Amino acid sequence: MPTYTNKRMYLLVEVHELYSFEMLREAVHQIAVHCKKENLNKVLVDLTNMNGDFNILDRYKIGLEIAKTWERGVQVAAVAKENQVNSLVENVAVNRGSTLSVFTKIEPALTWLQINQE
Repeated sequence: MPTYTNKRMYLLVEVHELYSFEMLREAVHQIAVHCKKENLNKVLVDLTNMNGDFNILDRYKIGLEIAKTWERGVQVAAVAKENQVNSLVENVAVNRGSTLSVFTKIEPALTWLQINQE
């Protein structure tokens, strides 16, 4: 299971397991629950320790799940290994009103979220 940590300014979600569609779909829902419960509107999802890769259909379905699950106003930066990144999840979610951007490094993701690391 992913871990969910309230970092005061944002929710940190870390995935340290083998990719499965169900695990990631559940994480999308848990992010929504944690944001609402903890009154957070910024999320950093760290997928750099996730093994495995999404297929194209899974990427599309996750993008749809994000768009229908996350409240508007929640800003999410996802960080993944370079060979796992393409823009399908991001495009599907953003085209349906979500605020999501995908990165290959944590620093630019935090900058995009406007979070100062001290």
